[in-house]
Formats: sequence, C-alpha cells, structure tokens
Amino acid sequence: MTSTSLALKQLVAGVSVLALAGALLTGCFVSAESTRNVGNEIIIFVDFSGSMGAENRALIEHDFADTIIPSLAAGDRILVAPINEETLTSFHALLDETFPPQPEFNRWLDNTMRHERELKASERKADELREKIRAQLPEMLLKAGSSNKTDIFSSLLMAKKLFQATERRKILILMSDMIVDYPPYRFDRISWTPEKKQELLAELQLKGLIPDLSGVCVYVSAVTAESAEMARQISGFWQDYFDRSHADLDSSRYAHVLLHWPPSDDCAS
Repeated sequence: MTSTSLALKQLVAGVSVLALAGALLTGCFVSAESTRNVGNEIIIFVDFSGSMGAENRALIEHDFADTIIPSLAAGDRILVAPINEETLTSFHALLDETFPPQPEFNRWLDNTMRHERELKASERKADELREKIRAQLPEMLLKAGSSNKTDIFSSLLMAKKLFQATERRKILILMSDMIVDYPPYRFDRISWTPEKKQELLAELQLKGLIPDLSGVCVYVSAVTAESAEMARQISGFWQDYFDRSHADLDSSRYAHVLLHWPPSDDCAS
C-alpha cells in the first residue's frame, strides 16, 4: 500500500468519526431543546356582571388564591381580563405577569454546580412573583368593578388573538355563570330546544363569533343558573360551541368551582 493510499484511508476514517460524534452531539442538543419547558400561557376571563353574586366572587377569589397561583411556575404567563361589553373596543388586562423561564441544562456543555445555582435563583424569583400576584389579588378583583353585560363571545375572539403569538401551552379559564346577556342574545330568556341550540350555533358561525381555538385547553368555573334545567341546557350549548371551535373542553372541567387543575398532559395535545 502506498503512503498516499494509507493517508487517504486515515483521512476518511477521521472524517467518519467526526461525523458520528457530530451526529451524537446534535442528537443531544435536539433532545435538550425538545424537552425544554416552555411553560403555560394562562388566559383568564372573569365575569363581573350583576348576575355574579357575592358567593360566586368569593369562589373566584378562592380559586385564584388556593388553586391557580400556587401552580404558577417558571416559563408561565398569566393574563387576567374582565368579561364585559368593551372587550374588543377597549381591552385592558387586570393582571399580566410572565415568570422567567427555567434555566436550560445540557450535560455536555453546562457546569452542574452553576446550573443548580441558576435553578435556585429561578425558583426564588418564581416564589417572589407568586407572592406579588397573591398580594395584588384583592385589589385586582376590586379594580375590575362591575359590568352591565356579559359578552362572552367577544372575550373568546380576544382569546384567539392573545394566543396567536405564543409558543407556550394554551390554557383558557372562563370564570363566569356562562349566561350571555349581550344583545341580541339573552341566554336566560331562550326557550332551549335541540333545534334552537343548533340554529343559534349556525348563526354564531355565520357571524364569525366562533373562533378557531385549536390547541386550547379550556376550563369553566363559577357556573350557576336559576334552575338545574337551565344550567344543563346552557352547559350543552357551550360543549357544542367549543367542539365547533376545536378547543378541548371536557365536561369534567365545566363546573361551579375550578376542578381538575392543573390540566393533564393530554389536554388539547
């Protein structure tokens, strides 16, 4: 074998080893990226209309303080806004906070001790932000005041806009009795039948009032009604509505209080 042939074979072998190492490292990097915790985008619309009594408001505050706030973690964003007749014309958030992302770690490149320090610092910041939100809660609910009308459809159109730019997991919470009373709709005055429900859904679809909420995990709490029958009919309407919007609303997440929180991994997956 000539020296030239030997050198060529050694060069090819070296390139192959480097290519294999690069592929393995790339796989590690891709794996690290794919398991990165991007957090949750939690959008909460709260009903402050006259139909929401003191008991419902107390339940809402309880759900915030004891269920939602403790669950907030690195990478999460929480936005709270009122359900009212001005959602599309003069939208304003009552609360909008974003938690710093959890530090990423790659065992091939990062120092373990430094990563642990960064992780502890991130956890401290998350603790501080949770306490800040908890302290703001009474003022936030008081600042919202009350609204004359319950225009849930506009809130859902706004939710679609808010979710459009996010890479986080999309979670929508509606804290409302779910009784729309914004012209031309008055849910408490409708004589509900299967035909009427389908007629109303078709009308809303035609008007563009059923947004595409694909990939959104939906919760509804603070549900009330004058009678069990009205509650059942309105619940059935919203189940069909969210089916048409391609959102994920399981009947177990439509209740008087916030149930089954936080969401399971397969919600809207």
